[in-house]
Amino acid sequence: MDQPTTDTSPGRAALTDRHLAICGATDVGAIRADNQDTFVIADLRSGDLSNPCSRTDIPLSQRGILLLVCDGMGGAAAGDLAARIAAAAIKQQLIGAGPAVAQHPDDSLKSAVTGANGAVLAEAKAHPEARGMGTTCTAAIVLPDRLFVAQVGDSRAYLLRDGRLQPLTRDQTMADELLESGVLRPEQLATFPYRHVLTQAVGTRSTIEPITSEARLRRGDRILLCSDGLHGPVPAHDIARILASSADINVVTHELIQAALAAGGPDNVTVVVADCE
Repeated sequence: MDQPTTDTSPGRAALTDRHLAICGATDVGAIRADNQDTFVIADLRSGDLSNPCSRTDIPLSQRGILLLVCDGMGGAAAGDLAARIAAAAIKQQLIGAGPAVAQHPDDSLKSAVTGANGAVLAEAKAHPEARGMGTTCTAAIVLPDRLFVAQVGDSRAYLLRDGRLQPLTRDQTMADELLESGVLRPEQLATFPYRHVLTQAVGTRSTIEPITSEARLRRGDRILLCSDGLHGPVPAHDIARILASSADINVVTHELIQAALAAGGPDNVTVVVADCE
């Protein structure tokens, strides 16, 4: 079931004719030999794709801006391949859809992520050595006054407003399902042996169901997409503190990566941070 819409009360100007200041970064971490994470930032009007490691300003158009984080799995080469195929398929489908994306952003995102699932499966079928690969995917479309998110797996999306960190996704893991059903208690989570097992991922089965959410945006909001290399080792209160600590998006992006590394860097870590200005 789709997550409920996050709305806001009136009182601040919408983002019409404004822009996003965006910065992304990825790091292999301290333990892994290969980086299987991928991130995408794309202007859906022009089709331009970038992976900016420093602040980049993109005008907010009615066509929207795509933000995306994928965390591949299934062996070093295969995991990286699954993430890149999924990211490219989503970008291509959304750009090809044209104005329909802004008219039906929720359906457009779901369709694009489902299409990415088919693309990864097709690659695995054509190349048996890559079978078993898959990837998480958290994709967001930013429109002038709204944010739409689709998630498969456990890469996350957050919204920071007035210093408060709001999760926009919920991990699709065995542990989360057991917590919700009451079978698992919160204090048991840290030692639960299957806490990282995903209940669905892109490219691992013929049918997936992306979970969507929506939020109204205000000037001053800060958006974060990240892989579990960040939210796994770094507590939510520390993520919130770092996001709120500086107006410089370059500093914030760097400090999020460094926080994951300081916590042991057990996995690849990827972040995309966007400021609504």
